[in-house]
Amino acid sequence: MNTLQAGFSRIKITPPMGCSVYGYFVPRFADGVLDELYVRTLALSCGDVKTVLISIDNGGIAKETLALITDKICQVTGLPMQALYIHETHTHTGPFTDIHSENPVDVEYVHFLVEKVAESAVAALADLKPARMGYGIGTAPRIAFVRRFRMKDGSVQTNPGVDNPGIVAPIGDVDERVNVLRFDREDDSLVLMNFGCHPDVVGGCKISADWPGLV
Repeated sequence: MNTLQAGFSRIKITPPMGCSVYGYFVPRFADGVLDELYVRTLALSCGDVKTVLISIDNGGIAKETLALITDKICQVTGLPMQALYIHETHTHTGPFTDIHSENPVDVEYVHFLVEKVAESAVAALADLKPARMGYGIGTAPRIAFVRRFRMKDGSVQTNPGVDNPGIVAPIGDVDERVNVLRFDREDDSLVLMNFGCHPDVVGGCKISADWPGLV
């Protein structure tokens, strides 16, 4: 007997203007929004076992902030820590998540984010419905590239420049696989996908989920 159930939620987590923007080596502060940021949660249940897979439109979640998020989720859902999988998309135009930031807008946003991620987990679990699961692996060629190169002088450089005469070879091969899980329910389908490519296309000081948001 199939006991698999799947649920989904999507909640907006766009930060306020003036927050610090993650991703570069120079200070940036948000002065606009190109597209909204979201936390998306896929909840799965099979028998007595439940889990949530959470994707956050952000560049990187600070360790202490992640601890606040996981504690809050466990508190409001009753799930054990090992039932949580939390992933960030690594956009370079998302907000800082350091609870110790000197920018008060950042600190305020961290508290907001904790509440919204937990809210998303609760909503996804409430949305659990009978489902069937399938998977597939496709390819997306000529999109990603290896950016670390072995050089003739023995060094390793990141993005040394197109057609740089000092390049010997890239370090590693591009993984062009697109991995997909699909959960079919009576009235809809939920899709979880994975593709390895650095989300730093947009740049600037405007908030954006970069290409993963569009996907």
